[in-house]
Amino acid sequence: MRKAILRSAVLMALLSASTAAGAQEVYVSVAENVFTKTKRMERLVQGPMQFQAFDIGVYWKTSDTEAAGLYGFPRIGLGFSYANLGSLECIPGSRLGDSFTLYARLDRELLQWGIFSAGYDIEFGGAFMTRWYNRLTNPDNRLYGGPYANHAKFGAFTRLQISRTLALRAEVNFRHNSTGRLFVPNGGLNSVSYSLGAYYAVGDKTIKPGARRPEEDDPLDRRFRVAVYAGGGIHCCMAEFDADLLLPAEQRQEAYTPWFKGGIGAEIDWRYSRRTSTGAQIELQYLSNMDALRRSDTALYGPGDRKYSPVAAGIGLIQDLYFGSFTVGVGCGAYLYKKVGIHEDNGPLFQKVDIRYYPPAFKRIFAGMAIRAHKFGKADYVEFSLGTIL
Repeated sequence: MRKAILRSAVLMALLSASTAAGAQEVYVSVAENVFTKTKRMERLVQGPMQFQAFDIGVYWKTSDTEAAGLYGFPRIGLGFSYANLGSLECIPGSRLGDSFTLYARLDRELLQWGIFSAGYDIEFGGAFMTRWYNRLTNPDNRLYGGPYANHAKFGAFTRLQISRTLALRAEVNFRHNSTGRLFVPNGGLNSVSYSLGAYYAVGDKTIKPGARRPEEDDPLDRRFRVAVYAGGGIHCCMAEFDADLLLPAEQRQEAYTPWFKGGIGAEIDWRYSRRTSTGAQIELQYLSNMDALRRSDTALYGPGDRKYSPVAAGIGLIQDLYFGSFTVGVGCGAYLYKKVGIHEDNGPLFQKVDIRYYPPAFKRIFAGMAIRAHKFGKADYVEFSLGTIL
């Protein structure tokens, strides 16, 4: 563990040095993470369900822009995290590996009392896992089917400003890592994190006193907006993996086919404030693995007259937040038509979280990435999209 922490510290120190131009703060923190119990976790881990993490990173100065002003001038940072998951005591023949995560962080102070302050932070990034499922050498690690995982963390913090340059910060976060169906199995890892960090200022705050309010010199153009888009990604089916579990380990597949899943859609929304818009969407989706679903359902449930169709249609509601050239959105909807047999049927509802970028030179065109899910936590696939405003 000491060697891994040292390597992580050296790597992030180099990263921080290369990106510190214009930085406001650098930080280091240590965290105790406690798993939320799941059947997969209880089956795999025999000892205490907790692990430690070490983070180091940098914050840039707050930008005095219209977009930053709309959200109370949050700070943006880049961080690196090492977690010693490999130290957990697992059942014989299987283990978890350590994780190395690179993430972007946003935080905002909401309250301040003298030298004390409090607020929230959000992290998104990607993780590399050193151990993952293998049918022969790691058969009970059902948390990760491959080496790459998505990372998300949400939480609240309190901060004590000890001096002009040094501060201590305590945080409570919810942490999630999973492969997003890039691989199966995809049990993922959820934990509650308690951390303590030291923050050292290398630059002063740049928010200018009396910064202008955006609405004073650029009135909002309130109107309906119509957009169309197309997107796609890859999706590995848990049905294939679960059907394989009926076979001896040596007869199971070494890796599972990443099937294409994607579609087209249209949306209409009303931007009623500078920060938000609300609307509705309709989508037509395509999934290419119907033959695999038929084989898996037959293996799991026996022969039967079941309906399968590569096409699905749905409608939903969307809510977007605007930040300069970016939007972050959430959507919830219901399928109007969907026929995927038994095992892959996760109910009539779907959800998604997306981020879109509108290039300043082509403001009517956007590129996006979304994580789609069912049952508010069961990943479907990671989607990349392109679209235009009509």
